[in-house]
Amino acid sequence: MSNSAGSIQLLEPEVIEKIAAGEVIERPASVVKELIENSIDAASSRIDITIDSAGFERIVIADNGIGMSPENLSLSIQRHATSKIRSAEDLFLLTTMGFRGEALAAISSVSRLRIESSATTDGLGHMLQTGFDRQETTLDPVARPRGTTVTVEDLLYNVPARKKFMKTERAERMAIVRMIEQMVIAFPQIHFTLTTDGKAVLETPSTDTLRARISQVTGHDFASSLIECRGGREDMDVVVYISPPGKASARPRFQCLFVNLRRVDNDSVTHAVRQAFSRFIVDNFRPAFFCFLDIDPQRTDVNVHPTKREIRFDQEREIFSAVYAAVQKGLTDAIGSTSTPDQPFSGQQFPSPSSSPGSSQVPFPPQSGYPNRPPAEHTHVSEPQTVIPFPTTSRHADLEQRQAPTVQLQDSVSEEAWSLISCYQIHGIFILAPIKNGILLIDQHAAHERVLYEQALEDLDRGHAESQQLLFPIVVELSPAEKAVVVSSENYFRSFGFELTEFGGNTVSVSAVPSFLKHSAAEEAIRAMVDYLLNDSSGRTADPRHRFAAAFACGSAIKAGQKLDQEEMNALLNTLFATDNPYTCPHGRPTVVRMSTEELMRRFLR
Repeated sequence: MSNSAGSIQLLEPEVIEKIAAGEVIERPASVVKELIENSIDAASSRIDITIDSAGFERIVIADNGIGMSPENLSLSIQRHATSKIRSAEDLFLLTTMGFRGEALAAISSVSRLRIESSATTDGLGHMLQTGFDRQETTLDPVARPRGTTVTVEDLLYNVPARKKFMKTERAERMAIVRMIEQMVIAFPQIHFTLTTDGKAVLETPSTDTLRARISQVTGHDFASSLIECRGGREDMDVVVYISPPGKASARPRFQCLFVNLRRVDNDSVTHAVRQAFSRFIVDNFRPAFFCFLDIDPQRTDVNVHPTKREIRFDQEREIFSAVYAAVQKGLTDAIGSTSTPDQPFSGQQFPSPSSSPGSSQVPFPPQSGYPNRPPAEHTHVSEPQTVIPFPTTSRHADLEQRQAPTVQLQDSVSEEAWSLISCYQIHGIFILAPIKNGILLIDQHAAHERVLYEQALEDLDRGHAESQQLLFPIVVELSPAEKAVVVSSENYFRSFGFELTEFGGNTVSVSAVPSFLKHSAAEEAIRAMVDYLLNDSSGRTADPRHRFAAAFACGSAIKAGQKLDQEEMNALLNTLFATDNPYTCPHGRPTVVRMSTEELMRRFLR
């Protein structure tokens, strides 16, 4: 062992500060969160947030709170300086958002920081500025109204190794928007605004109720459908707003827990909500929910995570029981008469009572060339129907992050005339096709994704796709984060055949859609694309062209549960095997599994 590794030395102050900053500041969103919490604790009725270049260039948080005196302003950037606790016991009596006294100190060690603040109404205040590595700090008088404005510039300029591991500006900007849209929900009495790169992204004027604030963030239609569940114990109140079974999804946008108004995560509470909901739904669908717990602070520990993201309770089982009981009662009261444990809801709405087998048909668009679909019978469709395009001659190599093993089909597929083969749909998910030397199983969603993905790359090269104008535009209501994705990606949507324009608030107007996409499927396709882009974990390294093409393919492809007739299945196989890589979807999952006749014989001991 070398001497340097074996000897113990005290670290230099600047190293200590950077280590502390690394614990508090995971990404620009962490800085924004800490500063907003300070503004909330300052009894502000308005908080304005401005972000440039995803926070790396500039973050400005301005409030009209109680402000700071010159003496407190000087102390505010010192480590472990806080007005919110006085003793260790106070850590278990917290009623404020912030408490550690490290946020401003940590931020000032990895940025250039400027704080303007006034605790009076005479128009006079003071401005504190820190330079590079806090080597120069000044405090000067300045004219300003009561309140505080914090400006953070050149974030992580002096720790380039940390900055290198950040995601793209787009991903970091979306992390900020998503964090803010969740954070503001618990404070309906505060007027929040968010501007990113000069564009207004969010504005939530003060309102009287939690449901009204949820509506400002998620949209009126979504918020009005939420079921309110109430319950609790002697020292705890539980309020949960949860989506009805018909609006559940595999990846709900909102699953938010607020404990004494602090946005946190806790596995017990999340599990309680899902368990109470499970009797009303099948498959792997989950509800969106907003859970508010008002509980004695002595029963919580909020200091278990450097960024205060997680929380612990002294009696996890009791918390689980209280939340479970509240959600179960609320759901039973609201929908219990129409859904029982023996007949749960699926993830989508059931057909209307007026629909019966053979009573109606869902026609394809005239340009598709397909006949009308057969009656839906008793099989529900999990997503609006999408027409499969006819074979294409596009040829585009892609750069998937991972590849599934290639299925060597050789002449058994290439010589087949798919239009003459009888195919069979299995469970609305897979297609079974007999081939010369065995059988093929095709994942219909993954296969259609591959077709649309390669077509999307071709459309991006051309700059446009064939589209159909809608007689009546579709107005889509989005959350602020979702609208930010659409607005920032408008050129990509246009290349795929969508024509989108801002329609005020958090809505966009859709006046044209890709030519193969049904009018009724357009909104769901856009929402699926946005959801994919918001939750895409590969956003840091993926080529934007391929990421957006994959999002388009995922959002527009036929879904599991969608019934296909013989002609549609044949067309899908034709288009799949006309692509450059028919064996994997854009995410690297296999589209085709082959079983040879020999393997089938072995399975049956022949």
